Amino acid sequence: MDKNKENDKSQQPAPEEMNEPEVFEPIEEKGAASEEKEATVQEEKTAEPVKETDNIDLVRQQLTDMNDRYIRLMAEFDNYKKRISREYERQVESANEKLMTEMIEVRENFERALRSGESGADFNALFEGMKLIFGKFDNVLKNNGLESFAAVGEPFDPQIHDALMKTPKEDIPEDYIAEIYERGYKIKSKVIKHAKVIVSSGAPALQDNKNESENKDSK
Repeated sequence: MDKNKENDKSQQPAPEEMNEPEVFEPIEEKGAASEEKEATVQEEKTAEPVKETDNIDLVRQQLTDMNDRYIRLMAEFDNYKKRISREYERQVESANEKLMTEMIEVRENFERALRSGESGADFNALFEGMKLIFGKFDNVLKNNGLESFAAVGEPFDPQIHDALMKTPKEDIPEDYIAEIYERGYKIKSKVIKHAKVIVSSGAPALQDNKNESENKDSK
C-alpha cells in the first residue's frame, strides 16, 4: 500500500513544472502583419495596370461621346439643308407666281389687240395700242430686275458684246458699236445674254489708208 502511494506521488508533476507558465508566440499577429505587407506589395505591383485600364476606359467613353455628338450634328445639318432647300423652292415658286400674274395681264392685252386687228380696226390705232402693250411688258421685265444694255456709239466690250461683223462708219470711231442686232440683258449685275452688235471699223477714208499701209508693210 505504501508502495502504491509512492508510485502515485512519482507520477504527479513537480510543483515547479505545474506552475511554470507556457509561452506562446504571437502567430496570429505575425500572420496579419505579413498579410498586410504582402497586400501592400501586391497593390503597388497592380497599381499601374489599374491606372492604365482607367485611362483606356476614359478614352473609350470620350470617343463614344464624340461619336454621338458627331452623329447628332450631322443629323441637324441634314435637317437644316432640307429646310433651306424647301424655303428656297417656296421663294422661287412665289417669285414665279408674281411674275406670271403680271405677264398674264400683258398677254390679255395682246389678245385684245389681235382681236381688234382681225375685226378691221384702224392701223394707226392698232399700232398705238401695240406700243402701249410693249411699254407695259417692258415695265414688267424691269420691275422684276431685267435690264437691257448696248447702244450705238458705245465702246465694244467683248465681255458683254458679240461682234457679228465690222463695217466702216463715218461718224463712229473704230471699235465702237455701229449697229445693234440684238440687245443684251442682265439681271441686276449678272449678264444673262450678250448683245449682238456690228462694230465700226472707222471712217472709210481712214480705213483705206490703213489698208494701204498694211499692204506696203506686207511687201
